[in-house]
Amino acid sequence: MIEAVIFDWAGTTVDYGSLAPVIAFKKAFKDAGIELSDDDIRQDMGMAKWDHIGKILELDDVKQQWEQKYSTKPNDDDRKKIYADFQEALLRYLKESTELKSGVLKTFNYLKEYGIKVATTTGYTAEMMEIVEDKAAEAGYTPDMVVTSEDVNGLGRPSPAMIQFIMKKFNIDDPKKIIKVGDTLVDVDEGQNAGVKTVGIVEGSSLMGLSQIEFDELSIEEQISKRNDVKRKFESVNTDFVIDNIFDLVQIIEYLNESMDKKW
Repeated sequence: MIEAVIFDWAGTTVDYGSLAPVIAFKKAFKDAGIELSDDDIRQDMGMAKWDHIGKILELDDVKQQWEQKYSTKPNDDDRKKIYADFQEALLRYLKESTELKSGVLKTFNYLKEYGIKVATTTGYTAEMMEIVEDKAAEAGYTPDMVVTSEDVNGLGRPSPAMIQFIMKKFNIDDPKKIIKVGDTLVDVDEGQNAGVKTVGIVEGSSLMGLSQIEFDELSIEEQISKRNDVKRKFESVNTDFVIDNIFDLVQIIEYLNESMDKKW
């Protein structure tokens, strides 16, 4: 039987489209004179933010812009300055807007009803999560455990360390009794590295990269096309299950429980 579900936060349970970190990354790099595209940011979304900034600084276009502006390559002090500016921008944004996505409470209540533990991992820091947790709690979403890379000696995604930490705390030995749910390929990597079942969420995901308004304004055909694009990306990394909406997770759990029953 499935004993625990581990959710991501931004783009999965809160912040439709995972917009907050994109806005903060763009501002921090723009303040340094560097222009980023959404694709530059989103390709490594889900990592711990210090690691993510390191990845962005390694991009060819970013290195070219940096050398043109400063006549040198970015160093560790530059990375620290961008990280500090990113944190400041993100904390400000999180205080203003971090809403639950549709279906989260319904799914959470189902899990509670059936005694399935709920934990979360994230690329956010503990300081960032304090704000997000408080806002989520006000809306009724209160996971049993919230883990950041700071709880595991800085080992963020795609390391399995946060999931392994949760397994130990929940006293669950078999990773097949756990589902990891996220909206990025890094989420999937994390789950696969921990040996748990992986579920990718399509609508409101960082992979789709659209706000709720932008998605709703698309035609039915365009919405289908966008969904299929994201599904293909998840399938390309062998995600176990891909769902449109978070409440579709209920069907996955019931399917897995039935499959486990048959094995016994």
